[in-house]
Amino acid sequence: MTLFEIIAPPVIGAIIGYVTNFIAIKMLFLPRNPIKIGRFQVPFTPGIVPKRKKMLAGVLGKAISERFWGFDDLESIFVSDVFKSAVIERVMILIEDPDTKLRFLDPDRTKHDAVLQNLRDEMCVRIQAAILRADLKQIVHQQSRRIMEERFSSVVRLVLNEKTVNTVSDRVVDLIQEDMLLNGRSIVMPLIEDELRGLSNEPIAEVLSELVPDKDELRELIGDTYASFMETHVRPIVESIDIGGMVTEKVLNMDNREMEELTLSVVNNELRYVMLLGGLVGAIIGAVNIFI
Repeated sequence: MTLFEIIAPPVIGAIIGYVTNFIAIKMLFLPRNPIKIGRFQVPFTPGIVPKRKKMLAGVLGKAISERFWGFDDLESIFVSDVFKSAVIERVMILIEDPDTKLRFLDPDRTKHDAVLQNLRDEMCVRIQAAILRADLKQIVHQQSRRIMEERFSSVVRLVLNEKTVNTVSDRVVDLIQEDMLLNGRSIVMPLIEDELRGLSNEPIAEVLSELVPDKDELRELIGDTYASFMETHVRPIVESIDIGGMVTEKVLNMDNREMEELTLSVVNNELRYVMLLGGLVGAIIGAVNIFI
């Protein structure tokens, strides 16, 4: 037996094994699209991964949503101290920015015109109702009595006795309430619009500094508000986040070349070992054939 006859079978076997595994691996991804001859589609086209792309996307999305990012996992993130602290910091940065203003309250803006109009109408109605509910007669009686005692002599008070003053003040209050019922909107609404217009141009930091001067107290207020909101609403929020659906959609929208590159970036070394293993197995089989 010559040297060539000894070397040739293992070498040929190694080449065949390596090339066979190489082709098999390439068939996982190639061809990326179906190949047709006339009306007939060539077998084994497209490759296994592109052909099973939809099923792969569904399985991947389901696995991630059930095993890695379930509702409980998302909920634990949203209610965690780290996430809460991050929210507080971002809110504080936002409201401390002098350019952050309540511009949406400006009555001259049209973006939220319908919402703002409803807000102004509601405020106007409530102010009118509050004025009408107030015991104006009692207030006017008390103030009239005080003014008489402070500014008028006893002689004048004899002429303008308390009963007379109360009668006049009652009539004045009746006229005020009547005018508030008939023309209250025209009186109150311009005042509301002026206040909202002025408020819309003030930085939020200035507005809040008057309401909550202590920054630590403001941080605590933001944190408590966030915690209270999440305690009630975190579950519906996380249940509305379809992690599996988003992953599935992302995979389906990926180009077949992108899928191949993504897969190879993870398992490229292992696939290379598979090809080398094919060459080794082919070499062993070739060497065994020498002695058969």
